[in-house]
Amino acid sequence: MSESNELTFGLSLDENPESFDLGAVETVANNEEQKIKGLSKEEYNDPNQIRVTIADGKAPLVILFGPPACGKTMTLVRLARYLNKQGYKISPIKTFRPSDDQNYVEICKPENFSRIINSPDAANSTANISFMLVEIIKDGKRLCQILESPGEFLFNPNKPTEPFPSYVNTIIHSNNRKLWAIMVEPDWRNVEDRINYVSRINELSTMMDVKDKTLFIFNKIDKTNFTRKKGQINIPQAKFEISNLYPGIFENFKNQNPITKLWKDYLCGFVPFQTGTYTPTAKQDSKGNTVWNYQEGADNYPQMLWNEIKKSITG
Repeated sequence: MSESNELTFGLSLDENPESFDLGAVETVANNEEQKIKGLSKEEYNDPNQIRVTIADGKAPLVILFGPPACGKTMTLVRLARYLNKQGYKISPIKTFRPSDDQNYVEICKPENFSRIINSPDAANSTANISFMLVEIIKDGKRLCQILESPGEFLFNPNKPTEPFPSYVNTIIHSNNRKLWAIMVEPDWRNVEDRINYVSRINELSTMMDVKDKTLFIFNKIDKTNFTRKKGQINIPQAKFEISNLYPGIFENFKNQNPITKLWKDYLCGFVPFQTGTYTPTAKQDSKGNTVWNYQEGADNYPQMLWNEIKKSITG
């Protein structure tokens, strides 16, 4: 079984554990301050209080963008596992959050981050990495930074026109070369929600710098009929499906150059993705919900994603 309606840490979810939200509430050991999605209660209730620092203004910045429970964090987990096997080093950037954020300090410890990323009980172990900045290192060089943050501050379906909080604007206006990795999936909510999401993406596109790039990640591609074999996808049909489900989603990315548009219709990338499968165990959490284990999907998917990222940040 590859989908479920329960999270391994005991929270009900309208989606599946692939998205394993972003919704865990934990206690920081030192001061028992309640944290929500890696934030203090004050920050979560007023996201304009969230403080972030992008200390490296030159390394490209990849921003995972999407609504709550869309699979952003598991996408990061799957990509991190793949890159580790390929000889890259992935680690949190400590200066991203204030030094008094004890939750983030603990996550940044190498042994803790490694345990969270590599645990077979992925949803349970990664519940507190929904707000962080990680770096991808190869041969001692920082290739890029990847940002993951709570989806409700990017697009909240219940408040579709709510302005971006200050920290998002800080990211938007940073000097880094940016790749906006926008999550889409089949059968997501109602048509009104999808139309509102397209409006949000269009709003974002008008705020992008001319050097910014955009990549659409079609998550849960295994739940569609466009997969021929593992990692072999009918891309034109998959893109056509997204354009039908999310009317106008590619319009703001049309190539207006009279010459290059002859062979490239849109100035955005598109990649299919699958994180893996989620299988039930005999275990139950403290609330009596079934615990689900995570098994990685085929390497083809994170390989395709990483190739698209490399192309965007170096081109």
